[in-house]
Amino acid sequence: MGKLQLMILFFLITSLFLHVKNYKKDKSYIKSLFAGKEGSEKRIRYLDYIRLLATLLVILVHCVDALTSEMEREGIGYLAIQAVISLLLVCNTLFIMNSGALILNRTEGSLLQFYYKRFTQVAIPFVCYYFIYILLSTRYTNSGLLRGLMIAGKDMAAGPIDWAPHLWVIYVILSLYLLAPFFSILLKNLPDAMLHGLAAIILLMGCVSLYLPIFGLPIDLSLMISPWLGVFLLGYYFAHPASWQKRQRFYVLGAVSLAGTVLVTFIRSDYTAILQADGAPMMTLLGGSIFLLLRSLENKLPSPGRIMKFLIRYSYSILMVHWAVLYVVRDLIGITDNIPLAFFLVLSLSAVSAFVYDQTVVFLVQRLFKRN
Repeated sequence: MGKLQLMILFFLITSLFLHVKNYKKDKSYIKSLFAGKEGSEKRIRYLDYIRLLATLLVILVHCVDALTSEMEREGIGYLAIQAVISLLLVCNTLFIMNSGALILNRTEGSLLQFYYKRFTQVAIPFVCYYFIYILLSTRYTNSGLLRGLMIAGKDMAAGPIDWAPHLWVIYVILSLYLLAPFFSILLKNLPDAMLHGLAAIILLMGCVSLYLPIFGLPIDLSLMISPWLGVFLLGYYFAHPASWQKRQRFYVLGAVSLAGTVLVTFIRSDYTAILQADGAPMMTLLGGSIFLLLRSLENKLPSPGRIMKFLIRYSYSILMVHWAVLYVVRDLIGITDNIPLAFFLVLSLSAVSAFVYDQTVVFLVQRLFKRN
């Protein structure tokens, strides 16, 4: 039995022993593994819906993109697919906005407690799931597992490896968390009028810095913040009571952005630069309108059922593992022309994989870290 097989066996046996031990202490423990502990924290329903919607859109856009990659790159049909892909990519905006709404509104006991919580809940699972893609990219293990991990760690520091391009969004979120405690204090001390002004400047500068150079009017004018940081801050704004009075305007801007996305895809050959740039204003406005729409339905949204609670609880892990599952569905099972079936299989298998991996590898690594 090789080192990898021994490692897998160790994780399975040890995590199973710890789960049994926890169950003996608390008979509701097994139930909590699927949907979380009841009353463990106050849930904001519309944010859960946004998180789930973003997860579903990520899987769908990758299924559509992967299964239509061999289409002839011209014609109305191809452009229509590209317009759909561009609209589905609002998932990235929703993920980062949702993170901003949740993190920037929280109050941690101290800066150290904030970073500790983010490290255990976000960074450790990220590294654990990265291990899957390191194994899939066999070049890291050809010269031995330990040496391969060292080389992979060096490559990871430079950005997502070729087998995990989708993890770029986690890099962004982790970097935003470094600044979140400081921006949280700043934003909470801004009056409503200044919050409106901040939102307007972020959106205006986004348009100026992206659209004017594309249309032949280069102006060296931009904010001293990255486009995704702007989206992150707007997540706080759209969750704040101040934005509520402006929601009708954002609905209109969101509708215009939706129509504009389709139009730009058909009339501009450089539509990807316009629509899919980091923090693209059209995606930001579309995401903001979806955010406010679901917020307006907070008291009308049905309470999540068991399956939905499960998907929400494991949405972060599903996001990370679904790329590997898509590879299995597309290249090993051979589903290349049935998008609904591919989407169902990727979502289902990703959910199961996320549950198993979270409750074995991630669970044990988090446990070991907390003990030490």
